[in-house]
Amino acid sequence: MKIGNTLDNSTSKIEIKAYSSLYAIEICDLFHSTIHAIDTDIYSKAEQEAWCPTPPDYQMWLKRLDNTQPWIAIFGSRLAGFIELKDDGYIDCFYVHPDFQKRGVARKLYNHVLDLAHQKNFSQLSVDASKVAMPIFQKWGFIIKRANKIYRKNQVLINYHMYKTL
Repeated sequence: MKIGNTLDNSTSKIEIKAYSSLYAIEICDLFHSTIHAIDTDIYSKAEQEAWCPTPPDYQMWLKRLDNTQPWIAIFGSRLAGFIELKDDGYIDCFYVHPDFQKRGVARKLYNHVLDLAHQKNFSQLSVDASKVAMPIFQKWGFIIKRANKIYRKNQVLINYHMYKTL
């Protein structure tokens, strides 16, 4: 919801929902938009394109999402973000649309999977966090185990394997 030129910041407007295939294309577009909005001082345009090619591979994403069944965040009527939690406590994709960053969406999604992890008696959570996400996970108590180098399309992408004991 817009108030003047700014989005209403209330986290009460964020609803966490189970995945529905009705959101598949929108999730794919959100992923693409989010990667390509990263400051090029952090990940270059070539690295962004290696990470998430243009145009997105919608068929691959439809299959992936049917398998991973992510949790989605709806802000007002818009898809604001999504997160995937595997059965071993690994947080896979975790993205918030650029229009909704720094508005509590990531925290609400993370709290949701943290609650699920406690319900399932996971002993830890883990993630491979980008340079952008790493400080956020550190703030949430995750510890860096190692830096990873991912080789893709003649680019080397750096991320960090992190974990948090529950």
